[in-house]
Amino acid sequence: MCVNALTLFYSYGRGHQLAHTLHWVREVLLHRAYLYGTRYYAMPECFLYFLGRLLETTNDTYLAAYLKPLLIERVQERIGAEGDALALSMRLCVCAYLGLRNDVDLRTLLPLQCEDGGWEIGWICRYGVTGISIGNRGLTTSLAIKAILGMQRISTPPPPSKEPTVPLSKQAHTATPISSALHAL
Repeated sequence: MCVNALTLFYSYGRGHQLAHTLHWVREVLLHRAYLYGTRYYAMPECFLYFLGRLLETTNDTYLAAYLKPLLIERVQERIGAEGDALALSMRLCVCAYLGLRNDVDLRTLLPLQCEDGGWEIGWICRYGVTGISIGNRGLTTSLAIKAILGMQRISTPPPPSKEPTVPLSKQAHTATPISSALHAL
């Protein structure tokens, strides 16, 4: 919740007003206090995802220098960890933002796609007192698609071909259904 508050404040140029909160968030990241979840967020990927979103939404160079190198280390530690489709998608989204290729989690996420093209519900948070989980299949599916597209953007370019290439303006423009594109990965 603190990371989301920071994102709001930084979005409006008021991040400096939450210096103590920012320091506390960095300490959580530094000491891996997120690994077993929190009262409201059961999986560590929520913390890492929201932290990546904070950095992605701001152009603050101090903030990037203060958090990004440590975030890269912590995300790399999580690659290959178990998780449902939501956790894998969040991890892949952070990796894409950080420019980290993550084929391990991508190979785990792709077969979890259901026949209708979506992914099963992921439980993003829970009520603190009752422990009732809150999730949404649409959120899981949208993050899975975002994660896959993010990995496509940082994919390794193919080796140079000896065949002549067709300029983009002369190529046929056809749409590929998302399910076909996802399975092509």
